[in-house]
Amino acid sequence: MIDGGPYETFDYHLMDLLDGIGTIDLLVLTHIDADHIEGLTNFIDSTVFDGIDIKCFWINCANLLPARMDGDKIAYKHAITMEELLIDKNVPKEKFSRKITDQTDFDIGNGIKIEVLSPPEGIVDRVSEKWPVLSGEYLEKIQDIKVSGGRESQLKKGGLEDLAATEFKHAKEIEDDLFNSSSIAFVIWGIDFSFLALADSRAEIVEQNLKKRKYNDGDNKLIVDYVKVSHHGSHNNTSNALLGLIDCGNYIFSTNGGTGRSRHPSRETIARILYHPGRDLTKEVNLYFNYPLPEIELSSGKIFTGDEMKKAKANVIDNITLIP
Repeated sequence: MIDGGPYETFDYHLMDLLDGIGTIDLLVLTHIDADHIEGLTNFIDSTVFDGIDIKCFWINCANLLPARMDGDKIAYKHAITMEELLIDKNVPKEKFSRKITDQTDFDIGNGIKIEVLSPPEGIVDRVSEKWPVLSGEYLEKIQDIKVSGGRESQLKKGGLEDLAATEFKHAKEIEDDLFNSSSIAFVIWGIDFSFLALADSRAEIVEQNLKKRKYNDGDNKLIVDYVKVSHHGSHNNTSNALLGLIDCGNYIFSTNGGTGRSRHPSRETIARILYHPGRDLTKEVNLYFNYPLPEIELSSGKIFTGDEMKKAKANVIDNITLIP
Protein backbone atom coordinates (compact mmCIF):
# COMPACT_ATOMS: atom_id res chain seq x y z
CA MET A 1 0.00 0.00 0.00
CA ILE A 2 1.54 3.29 -1.10
CA ASP A 3 0.27 6.49 0.57
CA GLY A 4 -3.31 7.24 1.50
CA GLY A 5 -4.26 10.29 -0.52
CA PRO A 6 -6.22 13.14 1.08
CA TYR A 7 -8.34 12.60 4.18
CA GLU A 8 -11.56 11.63 2.41
CA THR A 9 -9.89 9.02 0.22
CA PHE A 10 -10.06 6.50 3.02
CA ASP A 11 -13.76 7.07 3.71
CA TYR A 12 -14.86 6.88 0.09
CA HIS A 13 -12.40 4.43 -1.46
CA LEU A 14 -9.82 2.75 0.76
CA MET A 15 -12.18 1.64 3.54
CA ASP A 16 -14.08 -0.74 1.28
CA LEU A 17 -10.93 -1.92 -0.50
CA LEU A 18 -9.09 -2.66 2.77
CA ASP A 19 -11.95 -4.09 4.82
CA GLY A 20 -11.34 -7.81 5.25
CA ILE A 21 -8.01 -7.79 3.42
CA GLY A 22 -6.26 -9.40 6.39
CA THR A 23 -2.63 -8.63 5.62
CA ILE A 24 -0.59 -5.81 4.09
CA ASP A 25 2.99 -6.84 3.48
CA LEU A 26 4.33 -3.29 3.12
CA LEU A 27 2.84 0.12 3.88
CA VAL A 28 4.76 3.06 2.44
CA LEU A 29 4.40 6.73 3.32
CA THR A 30 6.43 8.31 0.54
CA HIS A 31 6.59 11.74 2.19
CA ILE A 32 4.65 13.97 4.52
CA ASP A 33 2.67 16.22 2.17
CA ALA A 34 -0.96 16.35 3.26
CA ASP A 35 -2.34 14.74 0.09
CA HIS A 36 -0.28 11.65 0.84
CA ILE A 37 -0.46 11.39 4.63
CA GLU A 38 -4.03 12.40 5.55
CA GLY A 39 -5.70 9.29 4.15
CA LEU A 40 -3.22 7.16 6.08
CA THR A 41 -3.88 8.94 9.37
CA ASN A 42 -7.60 8.42 8.79
CA PHE A 43 -6.94 4.75 8.04
CA ILE A 44 -4.72 4.33 11.10
CA ASP A 45 -7.42 5.92 13.26
CA SER A 46 -10.04 3.42 12.07
CA THR A 47 -11.17 -0.03 13.17
CA VAL A 48 -10.24 -1.33 9.71
CA PHE A 49 -6.58 -0.71 10.59
CA ASP A 50 -7.01 -2.70 13.82
CA GLY A 51 -8.04 -5.79 11.85
CA ILE A 52 -5.12 -5.79 9.39
CA ASP A 53 -1.72 -7.34 9.99
CA ILE A 54 0.81 -4.92 8.47
CA LYS A 55 4.11 -6.67 8.05
CA CYS A 56 6.41 -3.74 7.41
CA PHE A 57 6.31 0.07 7.38
CA TRP A 58 8.45 2.44 5.33
CA ILE A 59 7.99 5.80 7.02
CA ASN A 60 10.81 8.34 7.09
CA CYS A 61 9.54 10.55 9.90
CA ALA A 62 10.23 10.60 13.62
CA ASN A 63 6.70 11.33 14.77
CA LEU A 64 3.28 10.76 13.23
CA LEU A 65 0.60 12.56 15.23
CA PRO A 66 -2.82 13.28 13.64
CA ALA A 67 -3.97 16.83 14.41
CA ARG A 68 -7.57 17.23 15.50
CA MET A 69 -9.71 20.34 15.72
CA ASP A 70 -11.96 20.88 18.78
CA GLY A 71 -15.40 20.61 17.26
CA ASP A 72 -17.10 22.16 20.33
CA LYS A 73 -15.51 25.58 19.95
CA ILE A 74 -16.20 28.18 17.30
CA ALA A 75 -12.94 30.07 16.94
CA TYR A 76 -10.82 31.89 14.42
CA LYS A 77 -8.87 28.73 13.68
CA HIS A 78 -12.03 27.08 12.37
CA ALA A 79 -12.72 30.04 10.11
CA ILE A 80 -9.17 30.02 8.79
CA THR A 81 -9.54 26.31 8.08
CA MET A 82 -12.74 27.01 6.16
CA GLU A 83 -11.06 29.80 4.19
CA GLU A 84 -8.18 27.55 3.29
CA LEU A 85 -10.60 24.85 2.16
CA LEU A 86 -12.46 27.33 -0.03
CA ILE A 87 -9.17 28.47 -1.55
CA ASP A 88 -8.00 24.89 -2.06
CA LYS A 89 -11.29 24.10 -3.80
CA ASN A 90 -10.83 27.05 -6.16
CA VAL A 91 -14.25 28.45 -5.26
CA PRO A 92 -14.66 31.60 -7.41
CA LYS A 93 -14.10 34.81 -5.47
CA GLU A 94 -17.50 36.11 -6.47
CA LYS A 95 -19.11 33.43 -4.35
CA PHE A 96 -17.60 34.42 -1.00
CA SER A 97 -15.74 37.74 -1.17
CA ARG A 98 -18.67 40.13 -0.70
CA LYS A 99 -19.13 41.65 2.75
CA ILE A 100 -22.62 40.92 4.13
CA THR A 101 -24.05 43.52 6.54
CA ASP A 102 -27.42 44.98 7.52
CA GLN A 103 -26.94 47.44 4.67
CA THR A 104 -27.09 44.65 2.11
CA ASP A 105 -30.20 43.68 0.18
CA PHE A 106 -30.42 41.03 -2.52
CA ASP A 107 -32.74 40.59 -5.46
CA ILE A 108 -31.88 37.12 -6.70
CA GLY A 109 -34.57 36.97 -9.34
CA ASN A 110 -37.69 34.87 -9.84
CA GLY A 111 -39.53 37.12 -7.40
CA ILE A 112 -37.20 36.38 -4.49
CA LYS A 113 -35.69 39.21 -2.43
CA ILE A 114 -33.61 39.09 0.74
CA GLU A 115 -33.30 41.83 3.37
CA VAL A 116 -30.33 41.43 5.72
CA LEU A 117 -31.14 42.52 9.30
CA SER A 118 -27.80 41.74 10.97
CA PRO A 119 -24.88 42.27 11.50
CA PRO A 120 -24.03 45.98 11.56
CA GLU A 121 -21.05 46.88 9.40
CA GLY A 122 -19.16 48.23 12.42
CA ILE A 123 -19.25 44.87 14.16
CA VAL A 124 -18.10 43.09 11.01
CA ASP A 125 -15.16 45.49 10.82
CA ARG A 126 -14.26 44.92 14.49
CA VAL A 127 -14.25 41.16 13.98
CA SER A 128 -12.12 41.59 10.87
CA GLU A 129 -9.52 43.57 12.84
CA LYS A 130 -8.80 40.50 14.98
CA TRP A 131 -8.92 38.03 12.11
CA PRO A 132 -5.63 36.14 11.66
CA VAL A 133 -3.84 36.77 8.38
CA LEU A 134 -3.63 33.81 6.03
CA SER A 135 -0.28 32.09 5.76
CA GLY A 136 1.99 33.17 2.94
CA GLU A 137 1.15 29.99 1.08
CA TYR A 138 -2.57 30.78 1.05
CA LEU A 139 -2.04 34.44 0.27
CA GLU A 140 -0.28 33.25 -2.89
CA LYS A 141 -2.97 30.71 -3.69
CA ILE A 142 -5.83 33.20 -3.38
CA GLN A 143 -4.20 35.42 -6.00
CA ASP A 144 -4.58 32.60 -8.50
CA ILE A 145 -8.29 32.01 -7.90
CA LYS A 146 -10.32 33.34 -10.79
CA VAL A 147 -13.13 35.78 -10.07
CA SER A 148 -15.80 33.79 -11.88
CA GLY A 149 -14.51 30.21 -11.72
CA GLY A 150 -13.21 27.77 -14.28
CA ARG A 151 -9.60 27.05 -15.14
CA GLU A 152 -7.95 28.30 -18.29
CA SER A 153 -7.22 25.66 -20.90
CA GLN A 154 -3.69 24.29 -20.99
CA LEU A 155 -3.97 23.87 -24.76
CA LYS A 156 -2.65 27.40 -25.25
CA LYS A 157 0.74 26.28 -23.94
CA GLY A 158 1.45 24.88 -27.39
CA GLY A 159 1.45 21.64 -29.35
CA LEU A 160 2.44 18.41 -27.63
CA GLU A 161 5.42 17.75 -29.88
CA ASP A 162 6.74 21.28 -29.36
CA LEU A 163 6.27 21.08 -25.58
CA ALA A 164 8.10 17.75 -25.46
CA ALA A 165 11.11 19.40 -27.09
CA THR A 166 11.40 22.25 -24.58
CA GLU A 167 14.24 22.18 -22.06
CA PHE A 168 13.46 20.53 -18.73
CA LYS A 169 14.33 22.45 -15.58
CA HIS A 170 12.85 21.98 -12.11
CA ALA A 171 11.44 25.17 -10.61
CA LYS A 172 13.21 24.55 -7.29
CA GLU A 173 16.63 23.41 -6.16
CA ILE A 174 16.71 20.21 -4.12
CA GLU A 175 17.44 22.13 -0.90
CA ASP A 176 14.25 24.13 -1.45
CA ASP A 177 12.21 21.02 -2.24
CA LEU A 178 13.18 18.64 0.55
CA PHE A 179 9.77 17.01 1.14
CA ASN A 180 9.41 15.92 -2.48
CA SER A 181 13.12 15.15 -2.76
CA SER A 182 12.76 12.77 0.20
CA SER A 183 10.04 10.75 -1.56
CA ILE A 184 10.49 6.99 -1.50
CA ALA A 185 10.44 5.85 -5.13
CA PHE A 186 10.91 2.20 -6.00
CA VAL A 187 10.26 -0.66 -8.42
CA ILE A 188 8.05 -3.57 -7.40
CA TRP A 189 8.97 -6.83 -9.11
CA GLY A 190 6.23 -9.47 -8.92
CA ILE A 191 5.91 -12.92 -10.43
CA ASP A 192 3.95 -11.62 -13.39
CA PHE A 193 4.03 -7.83 -13.09
CA SER A 194 6.36 -4.89 -12.47
CA PHE A 195 5.52 -1.40 -11.24
CA LEU A 196 7.59 1.78 -10.93
CA ALA A 197 6.15 3.91 -8.11
CA LEU A 198 7.58 7.43 -8.29
CA ALA A 199 5.62 9.16 -5.50
CA ASP A 200 6.54 12.88 -5.76
CA SER A 201 10.19 12.14 -6.48
CA ARG A 202 12.49 14.36 -8.51
CA ALA A 203 13.46 13.18 -11.97
CA GLU A 204 17.19 13.75 -11.58
CA ILE A 205 17.39 11.67 -8.38
CA VAL A 206 15.60 8.69 -9.93
CA GLU A 207 17.56 9.07 -13.16
CA GLN A 208 20.86 9.05 -11.28
CA ASN A 209 19.97 5.90 -9.36
CA LEU A 210 18.73 4.05 -12.43
CA LYS A 211 22.06 4.77 -14.10
CA LYS A 212 23.88 3.48 -11.01
CA ARG A 213 22.03 0.21 -11.59
CA LYS A 214 23.38 0.15 -15.16
CA TYR A 215 20.12 1.11 -16.89
CA ASN A 216 20.55 3.29 -19.97
CA ASP A 217 18.56 4.82 -22.81
CA GLY A 218 19.80 2.24 -25.30
CA ASP A 219 19.86 -1.54 -24.97
CA ASN A 220 19.23 -1.78 -21.22
CA LYS A 221 16.18 0.25 -20.32
CA LEU A 222 14.16 -0.38 -17.18
CA ILE A 223 11.24 -2.44 -18.49
CA VAL A 224 8.11 -2.22 -16.32
CA ASP A 225 4.41 -2.84 -16.83
CA TYR A 226 3.26 0.35 -15.12
CA VAL A 227 4.65 3.71 -14.03
CA LYS A 228 2.93 5.84 -11.42
CA VAL A 229 3.88 9.29 -12.72
CA SER A 230 5.64 11.51 -10.19
CA HIS A 231 3.92 14.37 -8.34
CA HIS A 232 0.47 13.97 -9.91
CA GLY A 233 1.94 14.68 -13.36
CA SER A 234 3.67 17.97 -12.53
CA HIS A 235 5.94 19.23 -15.29
CA ASN A 236 8.65 19.71 -12.65
CA ASN A 237 9.07 16.00 -11.96
CA THR A 238 9.10 14.16 -15.30
CA SER A 239 11.94 14.71 -17.75
CA ASN A 240 12.75 13.33 -21.19
CA ALA A 241 16.02 12.04 -19.77
CA LEU A 242 14.20 9.96 -17.15
CA LEU A 243 11.59 8.72 -19.62
CA GLY A 244 14.39 7.68 -21.97
CA LEU A 245 15.60 5.18 -19.37
CA ILE A 246 12.18 3.52 -19.06
CA ASP A 247 10.36 1.13 -21.39
CA CYS A 248 6.69 1.20 -20.41
CA GLY A 249 3.32 1.48 -22.12
CA ASN A 250 1.15 2.28 -19.10
CA TYR A 251 1.32 5.52 -17.11
CA ILE A 252 -0.83 6.21 -14.05
CA PHE A 253 -1.78 9.72 -12.88
CA SER A 254 -2.99 10.06 -9.30
CA THR A 255 -4.69 13.46 -9.20
CA ASN A 256 -8.01 15.23 -8.83
CA GLY A 257 -6.79 18.15 -10.92
CA GLY A 258 -4.94 20.05 -8.23
CA THR A 259 -5.77 22.88 -5.84
CA GLY A 260 -4.75 26.51 -5.50
CA ARG A 261 -1.77 27.26 -7.71
CA SER A 262 -1.20 23.59 -8.51
CA ARG A 263 -2.69 22.31 -11.76
CA HIS A 264 -2.19 18.62 -12.31
CA PRO A 265 -1.39 16.95 -14.56
CA SER A 266 0.68 19.35 -16.63
CA ARG A 267 0.28 19.31 -20.39
CA GLU A 268 4.09 19.31 -20.60
CA THR A 269 4.25 15.96 -18.78
CA ILE A 270 1.74 14.40 -21.15
CA ALA A 271 3.79 15.77 -24.04
CA ARG A 272 7.04 14.27 -22.74
CA ILE A 273 5.50 10.85 -22.15
CA LEU A 274 4.07 10.76 -25.66
CA TYR A 275 6.89 12.43 -27.60
CA HIS A 276 10.17 12.05 -25.71
CA PRO A 277 13.01 11.06 -28.07
CA GLY A 278 13.07 7.46 -26.84
CA ARG A 279 9.37 6.80 -27.47
CA ASP A 280 8.56 4.04 -29.97
CA LEU A 281 5.70 5.65 -31.88
CA THR A 282 4.67 2.31 -33.39
CA LYS A 283 3.42 1.20 -29.96
CA GLU A 284 0.34 2.46 -28.14
CA VAL A 285 0.55 4.16 -24.74
CA ASN A 286 -2.17 4.00 -22.09
CA LEU A 287 -2.75 6.96 -19.75
CA TYR A 288 -4.68 6.06 -16.59
CA PHE A 289 -6.39 8.60 -14.31
CA ASN A 290 -7.93 7.83 -10.92
CA TYR A 291 -10.62 10.53 -11.28
CA PRO A 292 -13.03 11.21 -14.16
CA LEU A 293 -11.18 13.36 -16.70
CA PRO A 294 -13.93 16.05 -16.83
CA GLU A 295 -13.65 16.41 -13.05
CA ILE A 296 -9.86 16.69 -13.24
CA GLU A 297 -10.08 19.35 -15.93
CA LEU A 298 -12.37 21.52 -13.79
CA SER A 299 -9.24 22.27 -11.76
CA SER A 300 -6.41 21.62 -14.20
CA GLY A 301 -7.97 23.15 -17.30
CA LYS A 302 -8.22 21.34 -20.62
CA ILE A 303 -5.14 19.11 -20.87
CA PHE A 304 -5.37 17.57 -24.33
CA THR A 305 -7.80 16.81 -27.13
CA GLY A 306 -9.05 13.52 -28.47
CA ASP A 307 -7.41 14.20 -31.81
CA GLU A 308 -4.06 14.72 -30.08
CA MET A 309 -4.38 11.38 -28.32
CA LYS A 310 -5.32 9.64 -31.55
CA LYS A 311 -2.33 11.12 -33.36
CA ALA A 312 0.02 10.06 -30.55
CA LYS A 313 -1.45 6.54 -30.41
CA ALA A 314 -2.50 7.09 -26.81
CA ASN A 315 -5.52 5.67 -25.00
CA VAL A 316 -7.08 7.50 -22.05
CA ILE A 317 -8.68 5.43 -19.28
CA ASP A 318 -10.15 7.51 -16.46
CA ASN A 319 -11.91 7.00 -13.13
CA ILE A 320 -9.96 3.85 -12.29
CA THR A 321 -9.81 2.40 -8.77
CA LEU A 322 -7.74 -0.69 -9.56
CA ILE A 323 -4.97 -1.21 -12.10
CA PRO A 324 -6.34 -3.44 -14.87
